[in-house]
Amino acid sequence: MATSPTQSQRTSPPESLLTGSSVKLYGRVVTGVALSAPAGPELGDNKFLQAQLKRSDARLARIYGFGFEGTYYGMPRPAIFLVHGDGREVDVVDKGDKQAADLKMWEYDKADFSIRLDTDTGPFEQILLAATLTGGATSGANLGSGANLGSGANLGAGANLGSGANLSSGANLTSGANLTGRR
Repeated sequence: MATSPTQSQRTSPPESLLTGSSVKLYGRVVTGVALSAPAGPELGDNKFLQAQLKRSDARLARIYGFGFEGTYYGMPRPAIFLVHGDGREVDVVDKGDKQAADLKMWEYDKADFSIRLDTDTGPFEQILLAATLTGGATSGANLGSGANLGSGANLGAGANLGSGANLSSGANLTSGANLTGRR
């Protein structure tokens, strides 16, 4: 009679030279949603996402956090990602955490292509009208999702991007502040 593995019987994936390039997504499969490959003309030569969607094991998962270079990062708000398969069982560090007890893990190379869907629920007045027409100041909309981080800021000047700063805090990045270092 086959038994499911216990926490102590599960093994970690082996380390390789490519492990440093991997991203591990932690979450649960979203049920009640069917994926299908897009129909119609396939424009362009890059078919990365079409190939991902055409796989028979393609599904959506709500991702709560990810691992990269040996560090776990919890996401401020869960997002839905395209994943493949049911995910692997993972050991949970905090055995008393009921929320994390049934999380699955999907591992990809950081250069792989995927799809991310950010969700928001509520009345249309809040999630559509206020978020779009008034800038979402009181709507609870994710104000960090459209920041243009390629605006010419000099990120090579010694800034510590791993400091844990919350870049989705709602700061107004278009305020006209002079960041050129004028004295």
